[in-house]
Amino acid sequence: EKQLLRLAYNSLRKKVSDALLLVQAKYQGSSEVFAIDMSRENLANIAGTATESLIRTLSDFKNEKLIDIIDGRVTILNQKKLENLCN
Repeated sequence: EKQLLRLAYNSLRKKVSDALLLVQAKYQGSSEVFAIDMSRENLANIAGTATESLIRTLSDFKNEKLIDIIDGRVTILNQKKLENLCN
């Protein structure tokens, strides 16, 4: 129920940051650096947005130095700022 409310009412930036943090929390192993190796389409489905919108938002996040994208893998650089976007 909480996830449906977030998908319905949160801004695009909140949806994408929440999806990144959700994937990180679920799949991060013991390493400190975590790279999300997932298709943009799957990540967009988790965020509840269109793939094109997700890609634009990821690009914005990269320009703001919140994430880095290398070879299609998304690495979270500033987890605290992403968490602040969710609140």
